[in-house]
Amino acid sequence: MFRKKKAPLAVDTLLGEHTVFTGNIESEGSMKVLGKVTGDIRANGDLHVEASAHVQGHIYGAGIYIAGHVDGNVTARGLLHLQSTARLFGDIEVSSMVTDEGAVLQGNCRMVESPSVLEKSGKSAPEPAAATKSAKPQLKRSKDDD
Repeated sequence: MFRKKKAPLAVDTLLGEHTVFTGNIESEGSMKVLGKVTGDIRANGDLHVEASAHVQGHIYGAGIYIAGHVDGNVTARGLLHLQSTARLFGDIEVSSMVTDEGAVLQGNCRMVESPSVLEKSGKSAPEPAAATKSAKPQLKRSKDDD
């Protein structure tokens, strides 16, 4: 009478290397991007941005593994792994992060507690990184600088 909901496959959505997609993408499972995406990507599972990929938009996912080029903010509920060929230009909000030698990250980083730690402590999860690029910090000048 009642059927169990199927668990998503290891990677249930694949965007091929010669594919260009414009618009937002949402996936209940995991995703692998090899082509070009202009728009936001939301995956309830893991998201892999391969070396051949270029994403212009914000990325949200459980675990995010980047080897390609991303212009946009990244919010990972779990691990963010920047591989040696990764080029990330945007702010990140993660609970844990690994950066391989050679990876580029240009933006602000906000480390948050993982969901399992929050559940144990009774705290609520913070809001995801803003969908717009944050402004550059302004330096305050003292009277002595004049």
